[in-house]
Amino acid sequence: MSTIVFTGGGTGGHVYPGLAVLAALTPENRSRVVWIGSRRGVERSIVTEAGVPYHAIPAGKLRRYFDLENILDAFRVLAGVFAAYRLLRRLSPAVVFSKGGYVAVPVVAAAYLRRVPVVIHESDADPGLATRITAPLASRILLPYEETRRVFPERWRTKSVVSGNPVRREFRTAVVAGVLQQLGLPESELPVILITGGSLGARQVNLLVRETISELTREAVVIHQTGDHSADMIPDIAARAKQDRYFGAPGFAAIFPALMRRADVVIARAGAGTIWEIAVCRRPAVLIPLSQGASRGDQVRNAARYAASGAAIVLDDPDLDGESMLQEIQVLIRDRARRDRMGRAAGAWAPGDAAERIAHEICNAAEH
Repeated sequence: MSTIVFTGGGTGGHVYPGLAVLAALTPENRSRVVWIGSRRGVERSIVTEAGVPYHAIPAGKLRRYFDLENILDAFRVLAGVFAAYRLLRRLSPAVVFSKGGYVAVPVVAAAYLRRVPVVIHESDADPGLATRITAPLASRILLPYEETRRVFPERWRTKSVVSGNPVRREFRTAVVAGVLQQLGLPESELPVILITGGSLGARQVNLLVRETISELTREAVVIHQTGDHSADMIPDIAARAKQDRYFGAPGFAAIFPALMRRADVVIARAGAGTIWEIAVCRRPAVLIPLSQGASRGDQVRNAARYAASGAAIVLDDPDLDGESMLQEIQVLIRDRARRDRMGRAAGAWAPGDAAERIAHEICNAAEH
C-alpha cells in the first residue's frame, strides 16, 4: 500500500490545516500518511504529538529581501531537495500534499523530479512565495477563493480548484462546558475574550494586552495565548489583571478549539487559517493584522476582506496604542446584539467542508 506524503511547516498556520485534511481521510488512508518537515520548525512537535510519522530534511528560509543568509539558505534548499529525493525514493508515495511554507519547496521539487503527483493548497487570497514556486510543479492547485485563480497564469487555471480553507473539526464540535474550570477559572456571567497571537505569538498584541489588562478584566474574563516567544510576559500581565479573570499560557493545545467556541470575542492576528477558525466558530473578532512593513501584506488584505462581511473589526494602524484597542473592545463587549450580528456574518463566511474536499482531491491524485 503506497504512502501518502504531507509536507509543510514554519508556523502552525501551515500545520494545523494539514492535520485537518489528514483527519478527513478515511482511516485506511490516514494510516498511510507520513509528514516531511524541517529539523527545527514548530511542525515537528505538532505533527509527532498528533501521532503522525515524521521525517526531517534540511530547509532554507525563502525571503523577499536581500540578506546574506540567502546565500546559505540557497544551499540548504538544494540540500533539502537531495534529502527529499532520497526519502521519496524510499517511501514510494502515491501522492505528495503540500500545505505550504518554505520546507515544502524542496519536497515538491523532489516529487516533481520523481514524477510523483503533487497537490498543493494555498490559504491566502494572494498566494505566498512557496506557492508561487511550487505551482508550476503541481498536478492540482487548491485555492481558498474564486478570485485567487486570477493571480495565476491562465495555463495553470485548468488545474486549480476552489476548495476553501480546511479547519479542524474540533472547531465545530468541541464541548465548551467546563472549559474555563480546566484553566482554574470560575464560571462567570461576564463576556469571555480570547486573545491569540498564534503558535509563535505576536509581541505587539501581547504588549497591548499588558497595557490594557487591568481595564479589560474589569468587564470580562480574558484567556490569553502568548505564543512561545512571549511566555515570559505572563507573570507581569497576570499581576496587573483582576483576580480570577485572567489566564495566560504560551498555548492551549487540545482545548484551544473549545476556548474559541466558548469566547464571546476573539482578538487575533489575521492569518488565513485563524480567520477561518474564527468563522467556523461563529465568533465576532477584533483583528490586528501583521503590518505591510513586517510581512508581504497578506494579513492586511485578509483582514480587510473578512471585515467586509461584517464579521470583524480591523485595527491595522502600525502605531496602534492600548487605549484605541481598549475602546474598540469595550464597545463590542457591551453590545450583545452587535456581537450576535457579527457571529452570524462569520458563520456565513466559511463553508465547513473544505477539509473533506481537499482529502477527496488528494485521493483522486493518488489513484491516477
